[in-house]
Amino acid sequence: MSGWIDIVEGKARIIHRELLAARELAVRLGKDPELISAPYFELLARLYRDEFPYASLADHADLVARFTGPGVMTHEPPISLVTGAFSKLRTQIQKIAKSIAGLSEEKRVRWPADLDPYLSGLAYGSLVVGMRVPRPDDVGAQGQLVLEGVTDGLYEAVREAVCSLPLIPRLIKDEAVSEDVYSLFPDPAVRDTVMVAAQKLAPTPRSKAITELFLSCPGESKVAPAALTRESGKILQRSLDQASGQRFRGTDAFEGVVREIDLDALRFEIRGARYQRGIRCIYDDRHKGQAREILDCSVRVRGSYEAAADEQPRLVAVESIEILKRPAEQMDLLGQ
Repeated sequence: MSGWIDIVEGKARIIHRELLAARELAVRLGKDPELISAPYFELLARLYRDEFPYASLADHADLVARFTGPGVMTHEPPISLVTGAFSKLRTQIQKIAKSIAGLSEEKRVRWPADLDPYLSGLAYGSLVVGMRVPRPDDVGAQGQLVLEGVTDGLYEAVREAVCSLPLIPRLIKDEAVSEDVYSLFPDPAVRDTVMVAAQKLAPTPRSKAITELFLSCPGESKVAPAALTRESGKILQRSLDQASGQRFRGTDAFEGVVREIDLDALRFEIRGARYQRGIRCIYDDRHKGQAREILDCSVRVRGSYEAAADEQPRLVAVESIEILKRPAEQMDLLGQ
């Protein structure tokens, strides 16, 4: 498939050929060719002004985010608005990356917590931002690999999760999230991770400047992106707060080391010697104080769980948390 820049340049070549043919016809008819040139020049200017920046961005991005609303419908949006949109997008991509790394089969690998996604481009009108997940072979300013120790498999898992974000707004129907979310995201932990990110990215009720966010993954789908709005953010939050009880396999206890905690989303991941991959845990207000203490602790959590297709538990609605060993006390359970 041709790149977006190739498509825009193809359009430009067509306009140039039509312009040349129109000018030659004008000369044969004894007319001034400059008089018929203006509309073609305007088409070319619009093409390079409006389409080329987006095409350049899309050719290099893993995820394209288009923010719309009164505050960004200008070529000179407030800096604070632009940096706020950047920060929100960056934070959620970072959280997806860290969570997928914590849930992966690679027991000793952590995604660098402070590693920024790369800005692949910027376009205006509405504010359009393209971001790229750093690759294993990317080299930082100090000449070192930015993802040292991260395999191609983990990189692809993170990138796939980031690129799946545009699916979520399309699944919000009739005040609820469609049941299709379960077939499109068969891994409960990945599904929950991506839904949390989409909910956090949705414009808030207090947002006046940005009212809609359109996410797309270049080259993935011809379907027009659906908007994340204030209302869809509320729907996603309700869905995340009401775990799908009919999909729980039962209640059990799970032991492991806490790898990552998202205090805002009330989620953490554990890794245990019994599990090939990590388990994502959902807790509620009862455990807020305790959750601040458990990073890198060995814990036992009990609750209802949802399993992946391979029958491995992947998502637990936590009823209780018991700290078994503090970081300074425990052996390296992840290496067992």
